[in-house]
Amino acid sequence: MKRITVILPALLLLTSFLHAQTAISLGTGKITGSVTGLSSANPNVSGLGAGISFDLTITATSVATPVLTVTNHNDGIGVSGGSAVEIDNRNNLTANDDESLVFTLSNVTGLAVGQSLRISGIGTRSIGTTEKQYAIFNGSTATSSGSFNTTPFSISVPDLASVTITAVGPTSGTALNSRFIINQLLLTVTGGGGTGGSANAAAKITQSGIDGSDHPFFTFDSVAGESYEIQCSTDLLSWTPMATLSGTGGSITYTDEFTHAPSVPRQFHRAKTVPTPNGNLANTTLSITQTWAQQPSGYARTAVVQVPVGAGPHPVIILLHGNGGTGAGAIGALNPHVSTAIRVAPDGYLNSWNVDGEASQAPDVAFIRDLIALLKTYDNVDAGKISIFGNSNGSGMTNRLLIELDGAAFQNAGCQVSQMLAKMYHDGNFWFNATGSNAYDQTIAPAKRRRIISLNGTVDPLIPYAGGTSVIGTFISAQESIYRFAQVMGETGPQLADAAGIPGTGSNGYSAPFVKYTYRSGQLVHYKLIGGNHGLQVNGSFVYADEAKQLVAAFLLQ
Repeated sequence: MKRITVILPALLLLTSFLHAQTAISLGTGKITGSVTGLSSANPNVSGLGAGISFDLTITATSVATPVLTVTNHNDGIGVSGGSAVEIDNRNNLTANDDESLVFTLSNVTGLAVGQSLRISGIGTRSIGTTEKQYAIFNGSTATSSGSFNTTPFSISVPDLASVTITAVGPTSGTALNSRFIINQLLLTVTGGGGTGGSANAAAKITQSGIDGSDHPFFTFDSVAGESYEIQCSTDLLSWTPMATLSGTGGSITYTDEFTHAPSVPRQFHRAKTVPTPNGNLANTTLSITQTWAQQPSGYARTAVVQVPVGAGPHPVIILLHGNGGTGAGAIGALNPHVSTAIRVAPDGYLNSWNVDGEASQAPDVAFIRDLIALLKTYDNVDAGKISIFGNSNGSGMTNRLLIELDGAAFQNAGCQVSQMLAKMYHDGNFWFNATGSNAYDQTIAPAKRRRIISLNGTVDPLIPYAGGTSVIGTFISAQESIYRFAQVMGETGPQLADAAGIPGTGSNGYSAPFVKYTYRSGQLVHYKLIGGNHGLQVNGSFVYADEAKQLVAAFLLQ
């Protein structure tokens, strides 16, 4: 059941230890608020307890300089006043750290009798033997105080009218390696069971920080059947989707392995529940209307949908047909090996996908983006397990989607008998066009963290395995294509030599004449089919084309 909509609006994980970090998790409903006193931040706070509202204010103060602004520093982000004092900077060189962080909750309404607003967080301090302090106030009365350390603290305040949490730095001590951070401030309705919802009805953040390799991470309690979009921001105003994770009912940890705290001045992360207002998806045909030069009055783009039995949520495989094909013809492309997944087969305009020189000039990247967004609104769709599989022209489109769609859109891809066009990757860069055309005249950084499988035949007359020009277009080699994506996903080694592939024996999971190349411990896999043509036939036999289906299906559903 996905009826609770929760936004963890300000889980602010900073790679260089920021001024204030806030995560909020309550039942259902809405809270509004803002961050004040910091010139670079003013996020909305929304998506919380039914009937409950309060004002949330985060301010930074200093004994020396009452009004502070946020400024960047060479070694991190700091809150700087007229005397250039810094707060929460990884390498603070100012010994007199007497600044404070103040979190104020006021105008609280909607709590039922017996309910409290639980306030908890995780703090870290490291400055010689001097401890940095915190104090929590209910109105003007201190309800708790102590020292920040690596152990989580928590306090429940019943009959809440207002709360001020003040974190005060020391006035003396060793300045180097000073660290003072509130990794999170978690607000949860507890007790009572009234209109505010039961305790921890929604996912909550349990830990956050910087790991031993200087990567930011956070851990949260997930709800089984829910999905969570991970987003990042540098200004708390605009958020970039990074990944989508499936709820397990247990604890989930997300680590940004591509961000290093010392080298990134300011980076925030948050987790946001994917809402599912449309109930369960059933066997149907979905429709999305688009307008472009070939269809200036609008055109309904369609996709055939087949849903397996069971409540779900189910993984999803989007199947893209080849040039001249249809969605109805592609819906069974991986059958019978994907019976546990929702199959979605869209129709390319004029039976083609707009990759390079096809009859279609439709905005296909936007079409698939919108189709994925629509699929995610259904209760039985697992938004953290969406794959795209393309064959031939559909594979060319899949390569394009790998380059152009954000990291939260889909997780896995299968590319069969088409690698990247030379227009998509050259001179050390990936290329696209922001208008959706196939001009490929702007550079782009593809999303990370994806799993990819590709299969190509060595005697394909339409898509040359070794790269080069055919009647279809000009391509890079199939092996370079998977390697360039591997580099995006974090591969630092050289491209595998052709001779480094592992031939199939049957006992190692695939048959000869398949040869396998892997990167990133199997995150990216390429199969070369020796003697295979554009249909993956070898000497007229379809036996290896059928085996390819099994290899792809097993990879995508892993």
